Amino acid sequence: MKIRMGYFYLCVIVLTMGCVKTYKFTSHVCNGKLYAENFNVNPAGVDAVYLTDSLSFRLYVGKYDNEHENFNFGCKGDSVIIKKLASIDTTGIMKVIETNVYNLKDLKTKGRFE
Repeated sequence: MKIRMGYFYLCVIVLTMGCVKTYKFTSHVCNGKLYAENFNVNPAGVDAVYLTDSLSFRLYVGKYDNEHENFNFGCKGDSVIIKKLASIDTTGIMKVIETNVYNLKDLKTKGRFE
């Protein structure tokens, strides 16, 4: 019985070790005014993205499968437009599956950190 419990704990440890968020890279967004920070959150290829200005806010954008999904960032006036793209069929063409718009002034004044 002790051997089975040992294997159980070993499996739990191995599975949870792979789910630690590790930094991958940072991209410039909106002509270098903002940054998109990318983290690996799962060894199966799932990444998380945060949008930040490195001073007054850090917004959790979402998770994506780095083989079939991605985020696109655009700026228009005082707004940031974030589109989640995915290849949803066999053509491999990326299509917009979700769009969110955030006001930069609101993000900076509220000091939103996630």
